[in-house]
Amino acid sequence: MVSRPNRPCPGRGPRRGHCPNLIRPGEKYCQECAAYVKMAKKQYDKERDKTPERKCLHSTRWRRLRNYKLAIQPLCERCLEKGICIAAVLVHHIDRNELNLNLDNLESLCNQCHEEEHKKERWGVD
Repeated sequence: MVSRPNRPCPGRGPRRGHCPNLIRPGEKYCQECAAYVKMAKKQYDKERDKTPERKCLHSTRWRRLRNYKLAIQPLCERCLEKGICIAAVLVHHIDRNELNLNLDNLESLCNQCHEEEHKKERWGVD
């Protein structure tokens, strides 16, 4: 059986340029770049969590409200409108203001519906 050839590592790693290493099929980064990517993601998350919106989403009040919303509406509200019965796993802020914790502003959604909702603002796609 023929195996696929190794490919160039897409990471920039500690060199801050193009990584010259090759990686096997199924790997995302070489060992040097993997450690750098992990550290960069951790630093990004740490900086992002300093905003007031993110601090609110880590609060006990938000966790309780989220659990309450999922308890009273355990199914995806958008899928229910289409006649599909799927469990909701996320609570979406309808007005996109993460500081607005009004129960009327929250919507129980499945992961797919939540991704569809945010696809336009993340990727500029309808």
